[in-house]
Amino acid sequence: MDVTYDKYGRMNYHPDFHGKQNTPWMVSDEKFLIENYAELGPEQISFALERTIHTVMTRAYKLRKDGLMQKKKSWHKRIKGMDAS
Repeated sequence: MDVTYDKYGRMNYHPDFHGKQNTPWMVSDEKFLIENYAELGPEQISFALERTIHTVMTRAYKLRKDGLMQKKKSWHKRIKGMDAS
């Protein structure tokens, strides 16, 4: 199965990289997201948590809305060498 990307350059679901997709979020996963999102960014967090970038960004939005995570302070560039075509 080939890796594909959406129009924003985010990797679409791929079973080799997103093994936890459609499984409940564990408290430890949310804690990791909260503690590392600002430093690592959504792309690296998605690989660490085995979820799509879109899912990670959606969870971060929800956590911010619920007041459990700080507002975004900076933008993260995509990992170099990944082609969005």
